[in-house]
Amino acid sequence: MQELIWREPRVKKETGLSKSTRWRLMKKGEFPQKVQLGPRAVGWRAESIIMWCKERCEAKNGPVGKHQGEAGRVDTEARREAH
Repeated sequence: MQELIWREPRVKKETGLSKSTRWRLMKKGEFPQKVQLGPRAVGWRAESIIMWCKERCEAKNGPVGKHQGEAGRVDTEARREAH
């Protein structure tokens, strides 16, 4: 099975964090490390980003079921669009 790699726009969409915030967290060891894809290209393992998001959400709100997590993300996106 091939590992899925997400590039910058997808990671930003999934985490809601700016590039500078993610890079700062990586430097502190609090965000998944990037994968060098080429001389000027990086990505992140999708599974690592998904797990990071889940762990961060559970740390704030307690355990999240699959459907609850998806609904929470949709609600967040809806709030962003409303502003």
